[in-house]
Amino acid sequence: MSLTGAFTNAILPILGVAVVGYLLARTTDIDVGPINTLGLYVLIPALAFHSIATTTLDGGEVLKLGVGVVGYALLMIAIAWGVGRLAGESGPLLGALMLAAAFPNSGFVGIPLSGFAFGEVGRTTAVIYLTIQNLVVYTLGVYIASNGSDSGVLDAVTEIFRLPLLYAIIAGVIARALGLVPPADSALMETVGLVGDASIPVMLLILGIQLAETNVSVISRSLAPTALKLVVAPLVGFGLALALGFSDPTVAKVFVLECATPAAVIPLALTIEYADETAVDGITAPEYLSTTIFTTTVASVAVLTVLVAVLQAGALF
Repeated sequence: MSLTGAFTNAILPILGVAVVGYLLARTTDIDVGPINTLGLYVLIPALAFHSIATTTLDGGEVLKLGVGVVGYALLMIAIAWGVGRLAGESGPLLGALMLAAAFPNSGFVGIPLSGFAFGEVGRTTAVIYLTIQNLVVYTLGVYIASNGSDSGVLDAVTEIFRLPLLYAIIAGVIARALGLVPPADSALMETVGLVGDASIPVMLLILGIQLAETNVSVISRSLAPTALKLVVAPLVGFGLALALGFSDPTVAKVFVLECATPAAVIPLALTIEYADETAVDGITAPEYLSTTIFTTTVASVAVLTVLVAVLQAGALF
């Protein structure tokens, strides 16, 4: 597919809805909290259950995907640590750099992008990627954000079991294993699918609202994590996809695409909750991370357009 086609068919729909959320936040006093709660507790779990219950992916591909997600996070953390130390970063800012590099926005950006670019298989793969990544974020991610505080990690682990997403995934897996999944055209599955599909525009609206509320006064400090996220991360994702040897090329393509999405929002919430608020050179860890989310999201438009075109053309897999 051409760059124009990739942008029009995959990037523009995401950009358009996110811009609506951005303008909404700039022109009204909208509170993103209740919308985020709706997505987190209802819409995304419905999407996860429907995707898992109806997916055609086999267990081997899901296992490889899990290894890939964890491997990607560990590799990017190691690379970011090395780059940060060379750049003189330390303490909370070094932790923020590692969080920005290791955890892509596989939910708000990755799920709709993969769905637009690669259809149902793309969306299901992205949902599984997000689920596995959340397990890593709420354990290793909090450990980094809290500078190794054991209490922070224990609190985060309990958070996993409080969120409905995990239970939606378990229910989908059990339903498939026991052959209890209702027919796709049944009223129940169509309703669950409808609710899950609503998560796509809602996630993009939330993304736009969050970007409108981002402080970009220290944008120069985000250059290193932006380069890691938009240049190094796709290469790491591609290398892992080759090493894992996915049997379904679409899964491999989506894995690379997910790795290349901009910095995730969840680590920002964890940094606000657990990190030391001490300013280093006039910037705190949450400010550093929020600016990186903004810059990587804006800059990713061009990078993801090219990557989608290359992946859809079958040049890599």
